[in-house]
Amino acid sequence: MIKGFISLKTEMTDLIRHIVAVPSLHGLWLNTLSYLENCGARKIASCEHPTAVKEEMLKHAAEEFRHAFYLKTQLSRIGHSFEDYRRCHLLGGWAAYHYLNSLDLQTCRYLRKTSLSETKQLAYLLVTYAIELRAGELYPIYQSILKQHSSKVQVQSILLEEKEHLQEMEEALQLVPMSEKHIEIICQMEASACAHWLQACNAQIFARR
Repeated sequence: MIKGFISLKTEMTDLIRHIVAVPSLHGLWLNTLSYLENCGARKIASCEHPTAVKEEMLKHAAEEFRHAFYLKTQLSRIGHSFEDYRRCHLLGGWAAYHYLNSLDLQTCRYLRKTSLSETKQLAYLLVTYAIELRAGELYPIYQSILKQHSSKVQVQSILLEEKEHLQEMEEALQLVPMSEKHIEIICQMEASACAHWLQACNAQIFARR
């Protein structure tokens, strides 16, 4: 287990089991995952240098955008569609909007306090790493529950690419001094943000009953 990473497996499993059993909730869930993938892709693109852009970053951004599109296409498999990512079309509302944004902001603040150079690039590595760790926990749970329900929706292809992303981030962070300390702190921040989003999802579901 990665030091600092806080598993939310139980919370995710209970939530996703309930979501997949209710088509309307499942639609909101898929659209929300699509939003988060798209948000991640846009953040990667915003970190690019105007000219010194590595192939790895282009690949990662392209794959995240593709994941967002793929999840959108899966909506038709359960008879739903959403034209955009308005709050009413997301599960978890404002918490979904703030999940990645708050993590990115907190990471940049932390790095500035430590007086590290190239804050933007390091923030990209750390935030992406923490998010890929979470994706590595979430997507297998989701895929397993989809299989249990014999759902037409599939996310196995996303899981495989997220594993590749995680490995790439690990290799890059090995070159960063004191990376283990930074990873531990950022992973704790991510766990707090993710737990807040999951709680918001549960609250929204409870309110619909």
